[in-house]
Amino acid sequence: MQFIHAQDAPYSIGFIPASIAEGDVEFPLYDKWHLSGQADFQLVTQGSYETSNPFAFTQRVVVRPWLKYSGFKSVKLWLGYAHNQKYAVEEAGNYETLEQRLIVMGTFSQEMPKGTIFEQVRFETKFFDDRNGTHQTVPRLRARFGVNHYLDGNGKPLSRAPNIGYYAELMLKFASKDYAEEHFDIFRMSAYYSAGITPNIHFLAGIIGQMQLRTNGTQFDVYYGPVFSVKYSIRPKERETFDSVDGGAD
Repeated sequence: MQFIHAQDAPYSIGFIPASIAEGDVEFPLYDKWHLSGQADFQLVTQGSYETSNPFAFTQRVVVRPWLKYSGFKSVKLWLGYAHNQKYAVEEAGNYETLEQRLIVMGTFSQEMPKGTIFEQVRFETKFFDDRNGTHQTVPRLRARFGVNHYLDGNGKPLSRAPNIGYYAELMLKFASKDYAEEHFDIFRMSAYYSAGITPNIHFLAGIIGQMQLRTNGTQFDVYYGPVFSVKYSIRPKERETFDSVDGGAD
């Protein structure tokens, strides 16, 4: 069943399989100022309402450079830019456009005996041309709450400093009324396993599910599927929890 129509409300729900693959590189910049950089590369594929293959269509390709400040004990601050090339997927109603984002993000982590709890707030502004060719500027506020559980590993590849992580994230958009009247944008959840292959290379493998309201204000798309990420750090790390990973189909 691809669509569910509510009897007492003008909403419909469509289900779309998707996959997210991301590769990140982290590198030091200026130790005295606690500054480092990171470059993210992401590929998102999807099926459609009628196609169950999450790899059937390329939805978007993303390049995202970050500047990170880690001078506080429990807080990390990020400044980033994202270059999103989105492609048309006619079966799902997606149109081709180039979307650019400016991003400010902060993450607060609290240590537990065998893990961490983290809260993340991200403010981003999206710039793109809509399906009518009208340029849109859409600010968006994102709030994420997540937990990491540290597992006992044996120090071998795929089980070096392993973690089980999960988070929930809410996104609100503030667009012009002629583009979208509703503020709700996306609710996303993800669960994953992450560990080190070497002290410099860590990976994440998991699943993601999200509900997104289309700009017509009446149709929800539920994306679901696998997510995979690999991160290379110039400096060795004992553990990587992927708190800032941006896997999602939107």
